[in-house]
Amino acid sequence: MLKILVYTDGRPEAAKALRFGAELKKRLAAEMAIITVRSSTHATEDPTPIGVDFPLDNRHALSAGLQRLIGAVDVLTDENLFDPQLSINIRAVAHGHLFICTTPAGERIAFYERFGHFIEALNHVIEDHRYDLLIISPPRRSVLWRFLLGDTTRKLALDLHTSILVVRGGNPSSRYLVCADGSLSARRQFPLLKTLLPTIKGPLELIWAKPPNAGEEKIRVAEECLQHATNWLENCDKYNTIRKLEGDNPTELILGAAGTETVIMMGASLRHDIYKRMVGSLPIQILSRTESSMILVKLPPDADKDYFKDPFSC
Repeated sequence: MLKILVYTDGRPEAAKALRFGAELKKRLAAEMAIITVRSSTHATEDPTPIGVDFPLDNRHALSAGLQRLIGAVDVLTDENLFDPQLSINIRAVAHGHLFICTTPAGERIAFYERFGHFIEALNHVIEDHRYDLLIISPPRRSVLWRFLLGDTTRKLALDLHTSILVVRGGNPSSRYLVCADGSLSARRQFPLLKTLLPTIKGPLELIWAKPPNAGEEKIRVAEECLQHATNWLENCDKYNTIRKLEGDNPTELILGAAGTETVIMMGASLRHDIYKRMVGSLPIQILSRTESSMILVKLPPDADKDYFKDPFSC
């Protein structure tokens, strides 16, 4: 079962991530939790009411983080995951708070308020509960803003301990554009794609951005990858097309092919960490510029398995 963690900061953009997560949950029967992270602590705030049924009509008496989470409950209620909630029961946990909401089918969804460094707090929850995918919709920043305060998506791409779905223009019913050049980075995305396959209702395209100076071996590996992936998708009754693009700038080729209403899927780069931090791998460059949604697949637990030696199952 896919385990997804959705981040909310209470801004309007966060609702996109919550809706995307809700739809994945419904289509996959996935396990889902919601998290918000605060850099401050609650030491100077009024005591949080612990272990009692707290009426949501009085939400403004709670901390900013818990108010964000209650806002997420409202969004998920609008998405028909919950019946209207009248109250919550808050528990104290290490470095934060937790409350649980239950769906009409009896499924429990956890809502975490965590204190501390943004990435570290996320990684602690991810490692404790083994979430497979973080879904987030950070607001777009200007180049100057990213220079001064840093790029959230870049930090997540470099340091988060699980795969990431950054929600922008594409939604669960949009076209999926899967970058498949046969590299180890590209191959690592197929286990997650296999899990997500039942959720994909729109067109699915395999894309290869071929550099003009690609050698014979790179061409052979890419062609083999595209063919294996096509055969697998056809066996799973998923119609797909192949796009082979050639040019000096693969970033521009992929951005142009994706447009603004697509879900791009790429495997995390295997380049050396120093190179990624100073220059930026191809996936990081795409992530920082695309107006579409994007899934960046990190190393799965069974990454040493060659998914192209034997035919994929569905």
